Amino acid sequence: MTPRHILVLGATGMLGRPVVRRLVEKGHRVRALVRSVERARRLLGDQVEVVEGSALRRDDVGAAIGGCDAVHVSLTQDSELVAMQHVVDLAPGSHLERITYVSATTAREENRWFHVVDVKMRTEAVLRSSGIAFVVFCPTWVMETLPNFIHGNRAAVIIGKNPPALYFFAAADFGRMVATSYDDDRALGKRLFIQGPQGITLHEALERFIRACHPHVTVRRLKLWQARLIAALTRRAGLTYVTRLIAYFDTVGELGDPTEANALLGAPPIALQEWFTMPRDGGRGLPH
Repeated sequence: MTPRHILVLGATGMLGRPVVRRLVEKGHRVRALVRSVERARRLLGDQVEVVEGSALRRDDVGAAIGGCDAVHVSLTQDSELVAMQHVVDLAPGSHLERITYVSATTAREENRWFHVVDVKMRTEAVLRSSGIAFVVFCPTWVMETLPNFIHGNRAAVIIGKNPPALYFFAAADFGRMVATSYDDDRALGKRLFIQGPQGITLHEALERFIRACHPHVTVRRLKLWQARLIAALTRRAGLTYVTRLIAYFDTVGELGDPTEANALLGAPPIALQEWFTMPRDGGRGLPH
């Protein structure tokens, strides 16, 4: 394996940190473009080169991309399209040879009515038209989202109308798979679906998580319409987004076949029960 110099956009996020960690372990030189150097140092350690700036600003991306031969984009829908366009526009004047990007398991043309999917499909289109070698990762729900449903000593378990089974994966497994893709050119040009080893509905996963890790938390079980009403009355943007996301998955299901990703990069072995006992960073975020 030839060590690379990799710029990571979204390095301090839920799915960014484990990727950075595994890339460093594999001997790659990693640079992170971050808004807070102090926070990034705390989360990423001293082995990562940290550059202060914003992925939304072309000049900041241009300064960070210098000398890098690869970029990993792991951002939210608020910034990923603009950031990817900056990366692609700046590529001709750089040494960039590869881009990896975190999309979503349900990202398909027929689902573009959902805003998150539309942004991801547009971002993928920018990447594909660039002519740069790429790998697109399409993950389902990550286990690390489960703590987001707990607030203090209370937890909200929202039960959708038709909840599908979701193959939750651990962020640690995702980091390993992305890092492994940099060792194997067979992954280039592919959309790889990332799913964990066991299917379980969101509310069942939450209830198992609470029993195992937060047994003293008061649980409030809500039907989707009840959660929507509370979100509207309290004007809680986070709860509003979650209810929309749950309704969306109730409609479209999980989608995607992880067979190819598992064959190329090794299947994610960490199941929920094992994840319950693993140390976690405590970072918060939203599922892709």
